[in-house]
Amino acid sequence: MSNLIKEQTDTTPIRPTLRYSDADLLVFKNIIEKAKTEAQDEMRMLHERLDDLTNQDNNADSMIYSMHMAEQGSEAMEKEKTYAHINRVNDYLRKLDESLERIKDKSYGVCKECGILIAKERLMAVPITTLSASWKIRQQCPEDGIDRITKQG
Repeated sequence: MSNLIKEQTDTTPIRPTLRYSDADLLVFKNIIEKAKTEAQDEMRMLHERLDDLTNQDNNADSMIYSMHMAEQGSEAMEKEKTYAHINRVNDYLRKLDESLERIKDKSYGVCKECGILIAKERLMAVPITTLSASWKIRQQCPEDGIDRITKQG
């Protein structure tokens, strides 16, 4: 369940701030850490794949008869796809780390556009999200302040 926390700064009056409870944040942290471990494993496999492709290139260079041009192009394409995948996984890892930072400062799960709590189902499915489903689907904050996964008419 979410907590309503009172915050006060020197210049502003006390105002309520929505956030997820520490217990909820711990659940999200575990989900994110599991996703991070899986992404790191994927990254290791991608680097191994890249090493294999590079070694194939080096072996082909030392052969008396070089590879057919189509094979060379195919391997170059595989390397490019692997590099692109590595970039995507790196980006995902960075966003997972940012999510862990938001858990530390207890701002995780709060929509950066609306300030409402992002639906738990959305956070479980997309742990790196910073936007509520309401904002993502309709580009507007829900009037009642409740994030809904389903599209409303």
